[in-house]
Amino acid sequence: MAKLELKENNGTVMVSGPLNRDHVGAAWRSRSGWLGTSGDVNIDLAGVEQVDSAGLAFLIQVKAELGEQNRELTLQNIHTQLRQFAEVSGVTELLSLSYAESKSAP
Repeated sequence: MAKLELKENNGTVMVSGPLNRDHVGAAWRSRSGWLGTSGDVNIDLAGVEQVDSAGLAFLIQVKAELGEQNRELTLQNIHTQLRQFAEVSGVTELLSLSYAESKSAP
């Protein structure tokens, strides 16, 4: 089974693997290691292999937690599947998903 990895690299959190219900719990519990404690956060989703509604909820929670700390979240290389879940859920604007940077679902 593939593993979800989140690694901070020069101010950007690189995400790889499946962003789904099987993996987001562990990623959430380890967030202090990749979110840091200050500054805005940029998450690059280029390495995401698969995403589900739990992955979307995970990103919403990250954004909410950062908002409580007066920090911003930026998402890059947004998976088409993630964008579709966001549209159906009505949270496209909440996550500031643009159509300029997207990656097709595998």
